Amino acid sequence: MRQFAILLFLAGISFTIAPVVSAQDALFEEAVVDIGNIGLTITNAGFFGRANVRNDPTGPPSFEYPLDSGVEHLFESGLWVGAVRSDGVISVRTGAVTVSNGYSPGRTGYELAQASPILVRSTLPTSDFFTPRAVSHQDFLTSFVDTATVVPATSIPMPDVQGRLGLDIQQSVYAWNFPFTEYFVILNFDIVNVSDVALDSVWVGMYHDLVVRNINTTTEGGGAFFNKGGLGYIDSLTTSYAFNAGGVEETLNTYGAMTLLGAEWKDPATGRTRFFYPTLAEEYIADGYSPPTQNPRWWLFGGGTDQFTVPFSDQLKYERMATPFPNPNSFMSDTEFEQAEEDWYERLRTDGLQAAGNWIGMTPIGPFSTVLPGDTLQVTYALVAALKPEAFQGQGGKAVDTDESRELLINNIQWARRTYAGEDNNYNGRLDIGEDSNNNGVLDRYLIPEPPGSPQVRVEFESVLSDDGTQENKVVLYWDRTAEETIDPVTGIKDFEGYRLYRSNPGDDKTGNILDQANLIAQYDTPGNRTGFNNGFDDVLLSSPVTFENDPIEYWYRFEASGLLSGWQYLFTITAFDEGDVAAGLPSFESSRVANATRVFPGTPATGEDEQKQVGVYPNPYRVNAAWDGTTSRTRKLNFYNVPSRAEIRVYTLAGEIVAEMEHDADTYTGDTRWYDDFSADNRVLPGGEHSWDLLSENGLSLAGGLYLYTVKDLDSGDVQHGKFVIIK
Repeated sequence: MRQFAILLFLAGISFTIAPVVSAQDALFEEAVVDIGNIGLTITNAGFFGRANVRNDPTGPPSFEYPLDSGVEHLFESGLWVGAVRSDGVISVRTGAVTVSNGYSPGRTGYELAQASPILVRSTLPTSDFFTPRAVSHQDFLTSFVDTATVVPATSIPMPDVQGRLGLDIQQSVYAWNFPFTEYFVILNFDIVNVSDVALDSVWVGMYHDLVVRNINTTTEGGGAFFNKGGLGYIDSLTTSYAFNAGGVEETLNTYGAMTLLGAEWKDPATGRTRFFYPTLAEEYIADGYSPPTQNPRWWLFGGGTDQFTVPFSDQLKYERMATPFPNPNSFMSDTEFEQAEEDWYERLRTDGLQAAGNWIGMTPIGPFSTVLPGDTLQVTYALVAALKPEAFQGQGGKAVDTDESRELLINNIQWARRTYAGEDNNYNGRLDIGEDSNNNGVLDRYLIPEPPGSPQVRVEFESVLSDDGTQENKVVLYWDRTAEETIDPVTGIKDFEGYRLYRSNPGDDKTGNILDQANLIAQYDTPGNRTGFNNGFDDVLLSSPVTFENDPIEYWYRFEASGLLSGWQYLFTITAFDEGDVAAGLPSFESSRVANATRVFPGTPATGEDEQKQVGVYPNPYRVNAAWDGTTSRTRKLNFYNVPSRAEIRVYTLAGEIVAEMEHDADTYTGDTRWYDDFSADNRVLPGGEHSWDLLSENGLSLAGGLYLYTVKDLDSGDVQHGKFVIIK
């Protein structure tokens, strides 16, 4: 690693960046936040999301909610930092800008260079990344700088080297899987001035291309994909948001939002760190400073005039962050300004209905009067998602944006704020009387009441003969008792109460939100108190724990799920909940429904060498479309059952022409057709003796209706079975 010093001469005035550690060896990295019900791609270069996610829906998510639904809410977002340098030059350093296809190394506007790899930490004892130093269930820590001359680990020049401010930015991303925290991801930035001069009139913002569409089911491409957005702003929560205002695809109706949680600034006059947020405006004015202000801004991806054009220069970028729109100074009266503001937000909300909603957003905070050399400016945002309430689902609810349709969004934003605030109950950045819940004399952020930990769950398949001689396939759930040892960080006591079991129904996967469709099917909790059913654990508690090969966990509980339909997808999840504390005003909290959620496909176990069962096909006859099929010819599904552990499956025409060949290995097979990509997820288990086929030929063509033959060869014994099935179109 080398050090460097840069001396810039602009307008005859010197501006010096102090020596800093070079980032020349750091590789570009990205990672996915997926501990809760959000999938968010993060990077170590100052931007978030995946701008090409529409063209590559099977890759990592961009800002997906619910997880594995295909409903995306962001195409790229990035940090902006603008300031007036000591030489009088205004510079804005950007982590993402308004361009097609997003980031590429050295591209204009991507001015922050990776300085360290992404470090993963977790507070979960069961995690491979567990450490007591972690803040959340999934921490991602990294850093980037605006001082690199070339893209690290390459010889590609960085854009706009002359615009440096001298920034070393430490990025911390936090996510939890509690039910009340699984809808948001917190983005914290510690922005260090590593130059040897002060930065004045500093603004920090998050650029965001919020677009809410289902990338799996929409058929629109190009500009038509992006121009159906409805947008809005919640002033009291400093939140910019978006929703799908005009898409015709079948999908969930959701919100995606960027919310400012707060900032901390070191006051050069006193040397103490102060909370910086719009509600504290009067305090700052009294001390002779400009008040903390947020100016939510939007501009068109292409076209537009004046304030609606893409800001290409640093001067325009800075003005967008620092100047409100509409600007109250441009109106003769408050009444005229209020009407203009109302008209503007109505346009943002409804442009998507006219296919004119391709807006890019900016959520800034400032001005921080001065950031001295060596000082740290901390700014914290959150990406928040929410469903619209049930009354606003369906085609008719897409365009709706009212106080009622935003209820769940506001609830989720408030939980993000409460999580960030920790002990700061009145959101003023000070530890007031009665707020020090752990009596350590320090204002602790990210201190929230916690439910018990999520149980560790294992799924097994059992096949038994019923009284009438038919084969019944059961799903058996086992779980451990680690949740019973959880200590709440606020109350300091073990307050475990019981377990809840949830299960979805056949067909719920086609809504894209199978997790929230899962219904409570059983509950077992501690008897003799005011919480729960008081029914105890005898029905599921084992007399001694069971273990499985290559699995060190001791499982103390067993639940049998019977009467399930073979080939259909069911989601099972088991949560733990606590007793709550009425005296302390704490409700009963429940662990995440995401943490151990498992998609289960009931069916026949694989047959071994010592047993042979008749291989079959279902549904037979297959009628296009079967009930579980998707809406396209690529998302059909026909199942072979009683398949040996290792087998070769071939499908023939009556003339003997091979139309499809498949290899089956029960130890590794988890579904390999497009149906599983669109309607399932990686957290699935299959019974081992079933194999799905998409009814496509080896050339990817749909088969004509008619009678087909198949063979299944046991690769261990060499035995071959024959059968036939009918496709009806």
